[in-house]
Amino acid sequence: MRLNQIRQNNPLIICLTNDVVKNFTANGLLALGASPAMATEVEELEDFIKHAGAVLINIGSLTKESMPSMEKAAEAANKFGVPVVLDPVACSATAFRKNFCLKLIENYDISVIRGNASELKGLIEEATMKGTDSDLSLDTVAIAQAAGGQLETAVIVTGAQDAVYAQGKVKKLSNGTEMLTKVTGGGCLLGAIVSAFIYNEVEPTLDDLVEAVSYYNVAAERAESLDNGTLPGHFQINLLDMLNSIDENDVAENMRVEEVS
Repeated sequence: MRLNQIRQNNPLIICLTNDVVKNFTANGLLALGASPAMATEVEELEDFIKHAGAVLINIGSLTKESMPSMEKAAEAANKFGVPVVLDPVACSATAFRKNFCLKLIENYDISVIRGNASELKGLIEEATMKGTDSDLSLDTVAIAQAAGGQLETAVIVTGAQDAVYAQGKVKKLSNGTEMLTKVTGGGCLLGAIVSAFIYNEVEPTLDDLVEAVSYYNVAAERAESLDNGTLPGHFQINLLDMLNSIDENDVAENMRVEEVS
């Protein structure tokens, strides 16, 4: 499993992420055992990325001014063989967001796309969403299969149940808690966690992606079960604590995974 390797090697994860979640994302990576850097300046990205284990591109606060940095990060990551995780936040809400995500996917090697069901559906067909909200009635397994095949990359689709596509196979994951939707950045932090779990893996394995999502969701379940864990403020702090304290045995014993294709 990868969890112990992350904690032993403390990989540098470059996060070009949205303004709302930077602090939470950095603290979550530190709790895991990775080393976050929220570098965004075009002139220094190559210097950072050549030492990095992975790059996260999260378009939550996308602007015309931030686009060059994201493209430079993808370019530098490809140059140095560093995996890239794309989080296409609200890409089904506006053409501006969707077109930029498709530009990144077309022009650069993306290792993993992590998004909710509405976001991933919006990348491969016409779909709409209100802000960052996802349609929980969507079939995450079907969307993972379709998006992974069409976009030719590994895909993580989150929803009532999560689905992970890689290497032509899909697994359905049944851990997690609705409390992750009650704090800002629950999905965004998952993108960063996935980045850490695939450090130095441009072509990540299905098992590593499943472990990443399961680790996060098992930690969330533990966070909810603690005192006041159903209150958003306490849950957020509990989640950071659980990300720090659970180990590989906790993940292996509690993960609920089903291979579906």
